[in-house]
Amino acid sequence: MGHATIEWVYVGVVISLLTWVGAESWNVERLVEHVPPDAETIKVTAQQWFWTFEHEDGKKETGQLHIKQGVPYKFELISKDVIHDFNVPDFTILMDAVPGRVNVVWNLFDKPGEYPIQCREYCGFGHATMKAKLFVEPFSQTAEAAEKPAESQNATAGQANATAGQANATAGQANATAGQAQVPVQTAGPPGKPLTILEGSSVQGSPSYDPATLTVKKGDKITVTNKDTLPHTVTSGIGPTDPNSAKQFDTSIIEAGATADIETTNINPGQYPFYCTVHPFMTGNLVVQ
Repeated sequence: MGHATIEWVYVGVVISLLTWVGAESWNVERLVEHVPPDAETIKVTAQQWFWTFEHEDGKKETGQLHIKQGVPYKFELISKDVIHDFNVPDFTILMDAVPGRVNVVWNLFDKPGEYPIQCREYCGFGHATMKAKLFVEPFSQTAEAAEKPAESQNATAGQANATAGQANATAGQANATAGQAQVPVQTAGPPGKPLTILEGSSVQGSPSYDPATLTVKKGDKITVTNKDTLPHTVTSGIGPTDPNSAKQFDTSIIEAGATADIETTNINPGQYPFYCTVHPFMTGNLVVQ
């Protein structure tokens, strides 16, 4: 066999390998992009500097997302301003959110727990704080029972129902706890000292809080009203890097038009700077006498 023949054999082998690798790559990409027909759709909206999630039933969440273990989800990603990147590092989810375009990515979450959501595309001043939490709720034991044979279900119906009830009660308590950590605190009774989040405060350089310095007496209640069109917080500290951030008070997310209360009963007299965790350039001061 001459040298020319051997060279053509090598060329043929290389071409065959490249063709096989290309075909396998295409097949993997097809499988990754193929969304299961029973997937639940969640609309993900990125905006400086927070995430909003809308479920199929119309329920909306800001800064957190609750989903079920073992259920496929299709995420439809959009951006209202600049390019962001939807990233759930524990599940290797990474997809751009681009203005004027809907990008799609899907995943099935097999492990219950709490996982971080972050932006992986630099999107401005608050990029480092553009985070959310993903809560994967455990697979219902009732659903597991439904997959068993009918005779087995009849034999253990009482036990399955009791177990499911306990699981639901536990899940309800867990959801309530998670909700308490995120939902603004609203106490009973008349409103307290007013603190207003001003319209347009999300624009850097605009006035943020009115008054910029609020003076109260220890034990007074403060009622925060969000008059802007975007969600905000009132969180103690000088910014996200402050190790004492949220140690004194934190309203969590206050949606547009909503209110939240801050109790000062357990706050010692002194001066306390505060800021918005969504837009860290929004700052103010609280003076407790």
